[in-house]
Amino acid sequence: MSPVYSLSDFLKMLYPDSNIPSYLYRFSEQNIVHAEPEQSTLTYPPGKYLSRLLESSGHIAYLSTEYGSYFGCISSDADPDIRIIFGPVTLTPYSDSELHQMYIDYVVPQESRREFSDFFQRVPQFSLNSFLVKLAFINYCLNGEMLSAQELLPQQNIGADSMADTLYEKRSDSVHNYSHEIESVIHEIIRTGRPEALSRVKFNESLANIGITGPTALRQIKNNIIVSTTLSTRAAIDGGLDTDVAYQLSDSFIQTAESLSDPDALYELMGRVTYTFAERVKEAQMPVSTDGMIQNAIRFIQQNVCEHITVTDVAEHVGFSRSYFSTYFKKELGFSVNAFIMRCKMEEAKQLLKYTDKSVSVISSYLCFSSQSHFQSAFKKQYGMTPLQYRKNPDYMKNG
Repeated sequence: MSPVYSLSDFLKMLYPDSNIPSYLYRFSEQNIVHAEPEQSTLTYPPGKYLSRLLESSGHIAYLSTEYGSYFGCISSDADPDIRIIFGPVTLTPYSDSELHQMYIDYVVPQESRREFSDFFQRVPQFSLNSFLVKLAFINYCLNGEMLSAQELLPQQNIGADSMADTLYEKRSDSVHNYSHEIESVIHEIIRTGRPEALSRVKFNESLANIGITGPTALRQIKNNIIVSTTLSTRAAIDGGLDTDVAYQLSDSFIQTAESLSDPDALYELMGRVTYTFAERVKEAQMPVSTDGMIQNAIRFIQQNVCEHITVTDVAEHVGFSRSYFSTYFKKELGFSVNAFIMRCKMEEAKQLLKYTDKSVSVISSYLCFSSQSHFQSAFKKQYGMTPLQYRKNPDYMKNG
């Protein structure tokens, strides 16, 4: 019997006990060939998580997401072409804001969101340690390898004592705190939307000393991420990023930090915080107006970019007739409401093409275009290239 069939049976037997979704991924087909339980492909793990899990050279790999999910991956010696993906599991039930973030991450069309949220509200709740215990047991069943949950966290205590000693030595030596200088530099980079400038900032040893913020090395890193996220959120809002978007990002980063216990993963997350906020400000590139009605309309369009939104919808939201609002909007900003709605949809399309592996047809449906050809024509008209050409070389469009 082929290993993929025996592993499929194994997952079918395992699911009623654990309720953890599981997937067989075959490298030779570059695809998930079996899912347990049966489900829509919309709930399959996104490509960006799969690629990280599949890179592991050991029997077991795992990761956490920005909205508090854990995924695991186990390789079987019986078939090197196969990886078994487990997850997601979550520490607490998903909130509405987390589900909204997942709609974006998974690229879920409006009509499929009820089915999608129903699936994820049924996933089991586990701590990271409990999840790793289950992965270690499954790994033993498949490979006969004895591993503990603690052995799956090899970086957790590496350097922690020496790191804490260094931090407290600096405090006792009264080394100058340069946090204000760092805040000023980072705030300006984020506010002006220049993520590329972060790589040019020179953080010498004195600048890296931002003071003691926690009683342990691990708590120190988490608190620094919380501080950095809070400052980045304010800077991004100052730079024109939609307030709801900024706070959703903030919640995601802080929740992720609290769910991690690996210093390396936390340092990686810390680097992503400032870059992500600066990039989102840059990508927003939204018009600025001091007019309250125009600001309200802009926010409404931004928040409903994946809906079938019309000029009438926006006009009704701000409390004016369609004709009056259309004329006033164009007079204030120099372009029509329809042009701005299309611009927002195209900016969202660029993000999905660049950062997800969703097909053009799925992205077209997600953004509520009448057809895939309509979406492709609109994208080419806006940027001078097709969606697939952009996906292959997103950096070619320097100012896009």
